[in-house]
Order: sequence, then C-alpha cells, then structure tokens
Amino acid sequence: MIRTLVVDDDFRVAQVHAAYVEKVPGFAVVGEAHSAAAMFDAIAKGSVDLALLDLYLPDLHGLECLRRLRAAGAAGVDVIVITAANDVSSVRAAMQGGALHYLLKPFDFAALRDKLTAYRSMRNELAQVRQADQRDVDRLFGAVAAPGARPFAGVANHTLQAVEAVLAGGNEDLSASEVAERLGISRATAQRYLARLEALSRATVRPRYGKAGRPENRYSWGGATRAAGRQP
Repeated sequence: MIRTLVVDDDFRVAQVHAAYVEKVPGFAVVGEAHSAAAMFDAIAKGSVDLALLDLYLPDLHGLECLRRLRAAGAAGVDVIVITAANDVSSVRAAMQGGALHYLLKPFDFAALRDKLTAYRSMRNELAQVRQADQRDVDRLFGAVAAPGARPFAGVANHTLQAVEAVLAGGNEDLSASEVAERLGISRATAQRYLARLEALSRATVRPRYGKAGRPENRYSWGGATRAAGRQP
C-alpha cells in the first residue's frame, strides 16, 4: 500500500480528498494534516510515502514546506501539489522543488485518480529496475504522465503541466510565443507542448488571421471536454 498523507487547511476538503484516495486501489490514507507543523510531525514518524500538499496552509506556505522537506533529506516522501494557485511562479517553484504532479482545484475524483494511478505506475516501474538504461529512464518519466496520455520523445511531464497551467490561468487564448515568454522557454518548445495538449484534448487551437502571411495559432485551455461543458 502507498501510505498517503492528505495536507489541507480545510478539514472538510481534506476529508473529501482522503475519501477519494481510499477509492484508488493500492493507496491507504495514513492521516490528515491541517497545518505544516502537523505534516512534518506525521512525516517524522516515517509512515508516509506520498503527501498530497495544499499550498495555502495557516503556518507555512506549501512551497516552503516542499523546500524544507528536500533540505531535510526527506527523499522518501513524494509530493503531489493540490492547490487553487494557478500562477506560473507557483507551478515553476513546485517543479523545481521536486513535486511530481500539480493538480488544480477544484477537481473531481477522476482527475485525482488519474494522477495517483500514474504515480503508482511510476513506483512499480522503479521497483523493477536496478540499473537503468535510457529506455528505462524514458519509461519511468513517461509513467508519471496521466494514464492514456502516452508520452512522446522529448516531452517532460512537468513542463507539460507548466504549459497547461499557463493556459488554465489566463482569461484569453495565447500564442506559442506568449506561452514561451511567460515560462522562459523557447517558442519551438512551447509549440511542441501546446500541440501535445491539443492532441490530449486539454487545449483548443484556433487560427487568427492577420492582414498578410500565415495565420497565427492561438491556444486556450480545455479542449474537447471543455467545449462539451465538462470540467477537464
């Protein structure tokens, strides 16, 4: 069983998330923490494999919690960030801090189930590999992607999530150049990840025609599921 700690300042939200976790095979909730102090106490007992970490805690920001976990050498505890914070700086800081996923609130059971299932697949892959070659490494990183979202060469799931968060946090459609500028990546890289999100039906693309030359593709968050009026 993957021992999971649910960290959220709202005890009602924590209960809902804990109930979701318990419905996913292979996971067991070992506790709920409503503050950073409670989270660190639970982890210190050595009974946590995975923390579902909210960023808005009453005593310490979740990103600082993540930094302190890594500084303390708590490498055995994996983290999935669960938050309403959709700003790019938070996404980037979570990536740099070693979070394996970044799930935006509100979400339904299926969204969390997919993240947990992907995480479980990664753990299972790691357990079977003793010395990795490049093919093993590619498979391990691909396992972190959501089920059904088959990775392709040159794609990192964290960057894919960062690009998606940029789209989700905006009120207008964006070009590849605008996404690249906000994340500090090249336009070609942004274009590749935007195309991947479109292929996964997590982004919608539409051309914008100017006075001359080729039309500029503009991307918005949601894809086919959003067009159907459902939460992606």
